[in-house]
Amino acid sequence: MFKTYLIVDGYNVIHHWAEGEKIEQIRLEEAREDLIHALNSYSGYMDYETILVFDAYSQEDQELREERRGRIRVVFTEKNKTADSYIEKLVYSLPKPYTVKVVTSDYTLQRMVLAGGGERISSREFLEDIQYSKKRMARHAKTRGEITDSNKLEDYMSDTVLRKMKKMRKGSMED
Repeated sequence: MFKTYLIVDGYNVIHHWAEGEKIEQIRLEEAREDLIHALNSYSGYMDYETILVFDAYSQEDQELREERRGRIRVVFTEKNKTADSYIEKLVYSLPKPYTVKVVTSDYTLQRMVLAGGGERISSREFLEDIQYSKKRMARHAKTRGEITDSNKLEDYMSDTVLRKMKKMRKGSMED
């Protein structure tokens, strides 16, 4: 079975998630963390390789920044580069035997994804699917007697700290 890549236009999803609120009222840091948490659960359940992209178009940070957060890769584009342009390059660079799904409601990006052989999912459809999958996971966990919605410390660690912790656990850490 081939791997499925799920690429998510982060701010596009957050804006749909917070529909009805003015953009100035959205607490972006909190919304990003909520989305990362939801995507970790969803990606694990669906067995997707997930890449969450946020643009730093008007931010001061000059360089591309990537970090592993649990099961997903979180990307912040470099200054003056949109998430759309990053996603476009990514769609064309992924190996063709894989399924590529892109979550965005941006019409131009959706057309580019389709032209590149990928599948597009609107932010609204994606948010509905996350809610539906949460219910399925809860039912599944209940029938198996598992605890649901667990938080793991590793979901909130940077790659560097996580690697050091794993080395310490294995006893291979040098002073």
